[in-house]
Amino acid sequence: MTDSFSDGPARIKSKKKEALWLYSLTDLAFLLMAFFALMLSMSKPDRQQFDNVAGAVQPVDQLSEKAKNLTVVADDLERVIKEQHLEDDTRVQMDANGLVLEFSENLIFTSGSAKASTQFTSTTEKVLRILARAPNRYQISIEGHTDDVPLKSKSGFNSNWELSAARGITLLKLLKDHGMDSSQMRVLALADTQPKVPTEGKTGDALQAARRSNRRVVIRLD
Repeated sequence: MTDSFSDGPARIKSKKKEALWLYSLTDLAFLLMAFFALMLSMSKPDRQQFDNVAGAVQPVDQLSEKAKNLTVVADDLERVIKEQHLEDDTRVQMDANGLVLEFSENLIFTSGSAKASTQFTSTTEKVLRILARAPNRYQISIEGHTDDVPLKSKSGFNSNWELSAARGITLLKLLKDHGMDSSQMRVLALADTQPKVPTEGKTGDALQAARRSNRRVVIRLD
């Protein structure tokens, strides 16, 4: 009798110890859920893919000019750029953040100036008009970029920062004149901090070519 009673509590205690692994498993599952939730909250959606899916499920008769997605805007820009023979000085591409339109300095400005040339305003009229019709849910960022050469005093600007800002504002005013809402736009003065082509170690013609590539204005729709 005594032996049978003494065996009971030992078995119950053993079962409690065996069940402790469930607590660790529950904690691990909770931590994994928290980790994936954090990763999801920090991820950045691909705007282009979202627009393509949204456009595919939306009825055709509801797709107005104002509701065009960025892929269609990019196609329209590339068509006009070819029509106006601007391929050497204008570039359009799509990335994960949206649409990128790049103008070389040669097309818009003379050296050290922030005044748009008459050639630019006349040849890019259709380009600017397409940009102004872009869906108003997108933010328009206008980036001014310069090379790494210090400005001469006769330019009227104290630094490349001022020049890049003034050039961005010039493009902003042109887009505003074409109907773009001011609340959609912002200007970023980047001077020579984000070169398209690195100049380190380059000399002569290679250095001059790199600097020409770096002098540009970039318009982003994202």
